[in-house]
Amino acid sequence: MEVKLAGYNIDSSIIEKARNSESMKGLPFTPETVAVAYARISRDSSPVTELRQKAIDDVEAARKSARNIVFEMNHQSVAEHAVFNFDILDISRLGVESLQWHRLGSYTEKSQRYQELVGDYVLPKEFEGEARPLFEKTMNEQNELYVKAFEILFEYFKEKYPHMLEKKWDRRMVEGYAKEDARYAVGLATKAQLGFTSNARNLEYLIRCMRANPLHEVKTLGDEFYRLAGNVAPSLILLTDPVEYEKEFGRPLNNDYFIKTRPNVRKLTANILENFSDLPVNYNFPSRGEVKLIDWTREADKATVQAILYSHSQASAETCMAIADKLIREGSAKDLIGGFLKYSNPWEAATREFEIPDFTFEVVLSSACYGQMKRHRMSTQLIQRYDPELGFTFPPSVIETGLKKEFEANYRQSSEAYYELMKYDQVAAQYVLTNGHRRRMLVKANARELYHISRLREDAHAQWDIRDVSGDMLALARDKSPLSLMLAWGKDRFLEKKKELLGSSY
Repeated sequence: MEVKLAGYNIDSSIIEKARNSESMKGLPFTPETVAVAYARISRDSSPVTELRQKAIDDVEAARKSARNIVFEMNHQSVAEHAVFNFDILDISRLGVESLQWHRLGSYTEKSQRYQELVGDYVLPKEFEGEARPLFEKTMNEQNELYVKAFEILFEYFKEKYPHMLEKKWDRRMVEGYAKEDARYAVGLATKAQLGFTSNARNLEYLIRCMRANPLHEVKTLGDEFYRLAGNVAPSLILLTDPVEYEKEFGRPLNNDYFIKTRPNVRKLTANILENFSDLPVNYNFPSRGEVKLIDWTREADKATVQAILYSHSQASAETCMAIADKLIREGSAKDLIGGFLKYSNPWEAATREFEIPDFTFEVVLSSACYGQMKRHRMSTQLIQRYDPELGFTFPPSVIETGLKKEFEANYRQSSEAYYELMKYDQVAAQYVLTNGHRRRMLVKANARELYHISRLREDAHAQWDIRDVSGDMLALARDKSPLSLMLAWGKDRFLEKKKELLGSSY
């Protein structure tokens, strides 16, 4: 066996220095050479090291080959070998949501929980005209409350946790408690920054989606991705520009799917809801707090047992199901699942056997809470727009310090501004809503993903809002699948629960 490090991402400033040095001039600083070399592996028996060198020696031929392989032959997975890193600054929280909606990227974002906000916000293009005074007035009032609340809440948490004021790290945590609760006052136009990484295939899809987004800010972000990545790897970032695509391939690029689908379905949905407005709704879903369990795999534990038996034997699915049914009826299924979980720990992911049972929840959650839930992108997530009619979320500390009235007034004033700004743009109006405003969200997750959610979000160190929501989700799911989810707890309780449920021998 021989393994070589073929490449890795490095800072663009280093690439620029190398590009401008005499010894490196003329070399192709593009990820296309690696992607093309790997594409040729399937049909060329030459060592891959030679294929890479061949691509480096003639980058134009490599680009032509890439266009042919990726777009003419439709082997788009080749583009996944090219990877891009982006610094994104001065983007709104609402813009970040549109970006992070895409499942297969990697994102690391400025946290409003750990960094103090300084009152900066994005002025949306949609409100640069006569709507601007109302928009800016709302933003300024939100930020004034944030500053006042942070000072009061910091003193509150210092009194609550005096033992955490001596060490620098502990004091920063106390300060963080104040920041994470004060931020419920500020709006979705608040500026953020993040690092974003994507391969070329996913980036191209993302750009097409963003260019069809109703928000000008998101469209602009898509254009910037196209400009920057397309300049570096023009043979891989092509399915985003109708003019260039038609010039290259002699046929039009059909963007109807991206541009017309959602507006069309929104109209159809509105008509259907209007026609069935009097239809009685008689469902009684299990619920806790703001969470409803609306669907789940019946006999979920039996499905997990069958999956374990199947993946660790040569028996058929029918045989494994019959045995699983008998083990469940006899009450001995816990021994198998317990044995499977015997060596698990709070940090390792659950295995694929736990992907078989599914659970679907409807959650009403705050913008602050959604900012954390959306990070569990391997689950299926469907969202509605933020809706002031769903009420507001108040941090417990805000209630205990007597700030609730001011927060409620801020929420209501922001809601009034939202309804007024809807006259200009219904989607962009969401910019003025706060971290305390709510939306509905549909979450479908298998047991494996619920383990991940639980370990991160039910943990004592998790933020209170997401801890409450995830706790309700897991309680509902554990009720339907007590064996499969027996160790789905926060990291802080994992060892205690493992000993309690599986005994000291485990």
